[in-house]
Amino acid sequence: FNEKQEFAGMEAAIALAEAEAQRLEVLFATPDFYQTHGDRLALLTAELTAARAAVERLYTRWQQLERLTSA
Repeated sequence: FNEKQEFAGMEAAIALAEAEAQRLEVLFATPDFYQTHGDRLALLTAELTAARAAVERLYTRWQQLERLTSA
């Protein structure tokens, strides 16, 4: 039962994680990124790495749940 509930909310969780990763990627792509955010480069890089890892983790979990709920 818990896995079915988790599975039901997985798409929304993935969308949020992807949106956060995209927000950070857009920030890095701004022409004045280093002038504006250079002092926070390490922090923002870590946040982007974590956001990408979260997306990957959520997709992996989604696949696991899909197999469990369809069995």
